[in-house]
Amino acid sequence: MKTAQQFLKAVYNSVEKRQDSYLELALALGSADYVESVVRLSESVVYRRQHSTISDTLEEVRINQTKWLKANNDLFQEQCETLEGIEVYSGDSTFVKRTAAETLEGRVMKKLSNQELVFGHEIYWTTRIGAEEHSWTGILQSERLRLTDTVTTMAAKHLKLVDGLNENKKLYVLDAGHGKDVLKGYKDCKHTDIVVRLKGHQKFFGPPEPKPVGRKGPNPKHGEAFKLSKATNPEQEQIVDYKGQQLRISSWSQLHYQGYADIHGRILKLEFLDDKGQPVFQKAIWLFTTATNIADVLIARAYLWRSNHELTFRFVKQHLALTANNSPRITCCDNWYHVVALAMNLLLSIRDHVQIEAKPWYPLKQDKLPSQRQTQQHALPFFLKLSSFIKPPQPAGKGTGRTLGSSPIPRTRHPVVRKTSKRIKKCSKCGHPASP
Repeated sequence: MKTAQQFLKAVYNSVEKRQDSYLELALALGSADYVESVVRLSESVVYRRQHSTISDTLEEVRINQTKWLKANNDLFQEQCETLEGIEVYSGDSTFVKRTAAETLEGRVMKKLSNQELVFGHEIYWTTRIGAEEHSWTGILQSERLRLTDTVTTMAAKHLKLVDGLNENKKLYVLDAGHGKDVLKGYKDCKHTDIVVRLKGHQKFFGPPEPKPVGRKGPNPKHGEAFKLSKATNPEQEQIVDYKGQQLRISSWSQLHYQGYADIHGRILKLEFLDDKGQPVFQKAIWLFTTATNIADVLIARAYLWRSNHELTFRFVKQHLALTANNSPRITCCDNWYHVVALAMNLLLSIRDHVQIEAKPWYPLKQDKLPSQRQTQQHALPFFLKLSSFIKPPQPAGKGTGRTLGSSPIPRTRHPVVRKTSKRIKKCSKCGHPASP
């Protein structure tokens, strides 16, 4: 329990205002069996304050981000494994629907992959991947996308945070939804490389050929074009075993994005093979990495670890009540996402101390770590010991109440922010713009 006690104390020191009620709220969330609403967390044994304190805490809490990041990094160094000495991080966003919240500031409009048009908040998460043998991750940072933010700009911002944690070698893994401008953040990094998944239609360029002697004009920036859809003759190719499946890894080196000719990287093609040596899936996995001095196998394993990030999204939505906060105040929403990240890391800190008795109808597996849900169900007795240094609530004085005759100002109704221009409707037959 030493690791959990040190982590909670470090987090306590990073909170500058409302630290007692804030930590008790995170402990109540981490040990809850089912979260119907945020206010119901006040019924937890760990939370010793009134239900009205929850709203005040989420509105007034103030956190020192530098101390918060250091507390998380110290925890990850003990609880998360490395990939042959390399720390693996992952970045991605998830959407929190708030369709009916007309008085909530900062709502954006987005079309999901299933073509559903939703309104709400998009949250960007950076996590530390624990290992490939289990689905544990630690949440380093969670942040809501503002009007001018995109997942690419947010990834570039978080990339700098990851690089400043320590001087260890790190890989930051991203999916295909991120653009090439994430390299703007990479330029300032000294210890971190990126691994980003590519879309099949993208094009890269090789190193430029030297300009002939006597020819005028600037030196060329790009060499021969490299299209993923027409890539042949890889420089290196190998077949490795990954969790009982055959994985073919092909690579091409000395390639760069258009607009970033000064950053050369390597492109990898991952294909899972069947017993006959044929690809299992119709589309291969294409990766671009700036880690030119790391073996292809390690790059492939680092990206395949990224599935743990998606499992974390599912867990925080189903069991850590990511979407349960219905407050109309934007500050309360932002701080609630932070509480969810803290609850996840608290479970990570006590993971090794939870003893799970296997049910008789489950197959018995030796030396298997408990899952996030199993740890949450057994977390209450551990959290009761950890919360001993948190100050209990003091008796409150008599409130003055509202002044006679005063009435509150109605909340402002905020329009939904549209980040893309509205498309002009066209006729399906002739293709001409439809009349308004």
